[in-house]
Amino acid sequence: MPRPPSWLPWLGPVLAAGVGAAVGEYGLGGGFWTVLIAALVCGFAPIVVYRVWVWRRHRKG
Repeated sequence: MPRPPSWLPWLGPVLAAGVGAAVGEYGLGGGFWTVLIAALVCGFAPIVVYRVWVWRRHRKG
């Protein structure tokens, strides 16, 4: 299994800002809580993906 890219966790803040702005401007009504939840979910997603990738890589040996 290939090694995860080291920049993957750092993608979170950029992704959170982009998704938060897009949701606020274009979709889902754009209320404060909607934007906040979308930004948090998309901001933490790359970090979670990276940790799962590393965990699976170490688990397989």
